[in-house]
Amino acid sequence: MTTYKSACWRTSLLTLLLIVPSVYAYQEIAVEDGGSISGQVVFDGQVPSPATLPVHKNRAVCGESVPDESLLIDANGGLKNVVVILDGIHAGKGHPALPALLDNKNCAFVPHVQTIAVGQLLELRNSDFILHNVHARRNGHTTIFNLGLPYWSEKTYRFTQPGHVLVDCDVLHTWMQAHIIITDHPYTAVTDAAGRFDITHIPPGEYGLRLWHERLGEQTRSVSVRTAQETRIRLTYTAERQKRH
Repeated sequence: MTTYKSACWRTSLLTLLLIVPSVYAYQEIAVEDGGSISGQVVFDGQVPSPATLPVHKNRAVCGESVPDESLLIDANGGLKNVVVILDGIHAGKGHPALPALLDNKNCAFVPHVQTIAVGQLLELRNSDFILHNVHARRNGHTTIFNLGLPYWSEKTYRFTQPGHVLVDCDVLHTWMQAHIIITDHPYTAVTDAAGRFDITHIPPGEYGLRLWHERLGEQTRSVSVRTAQETRIRLTYTAERQKRH
């Protein structure tokens, strides 16, 4: 089980890298004949059995336990909820026009991990029949907002700087946690249940690719993007990284 303190420690490096202002402000431009990066992130090692977290409150609604989403690996090793960030890009496609969403559903934050661009609207929603709240902390320490959400209520927020935000529910729903990675550009992805991801409309060039996972940590590699071509890659986390983190 991932503790609150250890989760904060593991994410501190990514936070430091993201909150330092870029020398170059990101500019939105028309991207013609852009390339793409697609691939899969896999776990190399014995796949652990699915874990659960105990429920201490509102058991009539939430049940006795809920799935532990901190390490989700499919039968083929595909690793879910890995954040993939393109580094070294200063101009490209526009920021997402649609709001992002963080829901309280079935006594869990949905989605568990997501990326949001600076300035993008985040909708906060409660789809459960009980009271929740959304307590967002930069790197798990400094409160950004703390909002109560009665049943079917909605509120909104816009982040103004990049970084890692840890989200908890303070009404004794101690098992509930989510991660939001805010970036100053839209070239990010979060892997699906099979570990797949896709980043599109990238200006040709040489970039870094940064991976982050709440339990397995961070890794980087170089990647080349060619005009109107797809770059396919396969990235691996090992069981040894899990032991170190």
